[in-house]
Amino acid sequence: MDEEEDMITRALLLGIAVGFASATLQAGEIARAGDLEMHCAALPSLELTAEAAREHNVEPRPGRGLLTVNLYRKNRAGGMVSVPGQVYAGAIHQSNRLSSIPIREVRRGNEVYYLGEYQLDGPDTLRFLVNANVLGKPLKSEFTRVFNTP
Repeated sequence: MDEEEDMITRALLLGIAVGFASATLQAGEIARAGDLEMHCAALPSLELTAEAAREHNVEPRPGRGLLTVNLYRKNRAGGMVSVPGQVYAGAIHQSNRLSSIPIREVRRGNEVYYLGEYQLDGPDTLRFLVNANVLGKPLKSEFTRVFNTP
């Protein structure tokens, strides 16, 4: 496994801590700027395990989605270290309706990640717009996710 695959694997494993299924982990985006990376993923809240939903104060129900954002900096050894930042997110629905996604910071030991909940109205395609400021550097990501059920 090369270094980039190892970094992606670690990011996905952090996502597992939030409790979503491995099939959902593939629906995400990675943005890079120098030694910084932002990993984003979106999923229906019903895909969370009961334990993860309780731990992160998320009520899994139809019509709710969860956006996860992880911020990393490459260290001198070449590994990735979780770093805090400021994260802002929104989504554009298939009907061209723009919705803001409130983001909250979650800390677990040395790891920090960001969660945002959003509304899903029936089958829809959402284009996510995520902006972060990490150590004074901007990171931007735009990705699309199709939701077949509310």
